[in-house]
Amino acid sequence: MTREVVSPDQTYSIILPGTWAVIPLQDETAMTKRIVAMVKKQVGGGDRAARIRRQTRDEFVKTAQQARDAGATSFALSLELMPGIPFPAALLSTIEPWPLFASAELGVADRLRAALPGAVLLEQQSGPVAREAETAKQRVGGATVPSLRVVYWVPRPHQDDLLRVTISAPMVESPELFTELFDAIVDSITWKADSL
Repeated sequence: MTREVVSPDQTYSIILPGTWAVIPLQDETAMTKRIVAMVKKQVGGGDRAARIRRQTRDEFVKTAQQARDAGATSFALSLELMPGIPFPAALLSTIEPWPLFASAELGVADRLRAALPGAVLLEQQSGPVAREAETAKQRVGGATVPSLRVVYWVPRPHQDDLLRVTISAPMVESPELFTELFDAIVDSITWKADSL
């Protein structure tokens, strides 16, 4: 199961595998309503789950507000990779200027190399894309689990800026496998020519 999601500014679409909750950031009321509905669906509506629902809702609202305040243009939360297989992950997009030292006189690939010397350069359907990936350990409950954070820098056509796509996933046992999945997600970006 996949779903094509169009960015809030209508400049691109991206294909997300599994089940994702796209959280609207521009309207506080719509954002909160979407999170409340998502949490109720995932946690359930019984009285026993009220505390967990409230904590989860508050945490997601706080995260969405922080994303919006940081300039995010889109924010999505993964719920399942496939039916019955939960997969927590967050996808956040922002528009970022090119660093000043990455001269506009360079070709796109060389400009990405200059801007992000430690990044891996990928050739994707939209052209060169830079990827930075990091793994870490984090505490979830009483256990220490691996986590993965991958940042993609995608040059926007006909613009002098970058779409920065950050995907964070806790509890990732196989970072290389999930990095490949995230590469494919970012490779699915299709620019809407009439909106750029």
